[in-house]
Amino acid sequence: MVPDEQTAFRAMYTEHHAAVLGYCLRRVHRDDGRDLVSDVFAVAWRRRKTTPEAEFVLPWLYAIAAKTIANYRRGLRRRSGLMEKVRRFTVWREPSPEVQVVRHSEDAAVIHAVERLRPNDREMLLLSAWEGLTSREIAVRFDISSDAAEKRLTRAKHRLRAELKRIENKTDVTPRVAREGGTG
Repeated sequence: MVPDEQTAFRAMYTEHHAAVLGYCLRRVHRDDGRDLVSDVFAVAWRRRKTTPEAEFVLPWLYAIAAKTIANYRRGLRRRSGLMEKVRRFTVWREPSPEVQVVRHSEDAAVIHAVERLRPNDREMLLLSAWEGLTSREIAVRFDISSDAAEKRLTRAKHRLRAELKRIENKTDVTPRVAREGGTG
């Protein structure tokens, strides 16, 4: 870091911080505005090589702030939409202790079965189940054709099913028994 750059940046920060803070606070909540100002100056630091002449620095910072605020608002909308979806689908009732024990047992069995799979099988299943990727998208991740990804995903599901069956045969509590509320 060149000392002159650091000195120039400090001077710019000192001169324009209050104006950028005011700009942000007039557009977002007070708590978020202060965080956004930090983001604005972080971007300005990264772009310090393109800082305009002195008379245009404040408008340049305002442009950075506008983009930072736009990104912030997009993130809020995405989170808000996701929270709304979750609220619509979530009906929380505390399960009985018996059900909790059975679920814990089933969860442990699934985790154990997934852990025993080959790394590529495990990755394919996790990309499909957790990340929601299609076999076509998984194909891009593995740099294979869509057909190959579909076949590999199907085989990974079969291997998981077989591993779960093997584990199920070793225990008294099976998914069928758990659904029916019994012990075996």
